[in-house]
Amino acid sequence: MAKRKTLMDEFREELVGDKELNELYQRELRKLKLANQILAARQTAGLSQAALAKRIGTQQSGVARMEAASCSSYTMVTLAKIAAATGFKLEIRFVPDGAKRQTATR
Repeated sequence: MAKRKTLMDEFREELVGDKELNELYQRELRKLKLANQILAARQTAGLSQAALAKRIGTQQSGVARMEAASCSSYTMVTLAKIAAATGFKLEIRFVPDGAKRQTATR
């Protein structure tokens, strides 16, 4: 019996075949991962959104936007404030872009 294709299988195939869609997906995924890290740091520190907002000098709604990945322009200063307010260290790294590296080596 053949395995039935799931919606996720179809989506992955579409991502492979559509470079623009894949780039958009990867960009949104990075934003979501950052939003989840902010949420996890706040929760680990035992802070409410309002308490974190007060510590970093913004409004609760701003923290909510950052945690919902609807914020697209995080500044280094804001991320450093969040890290300090939650007892974390901010680490920024450059990592190779697998897709671009493969293209460059061909």
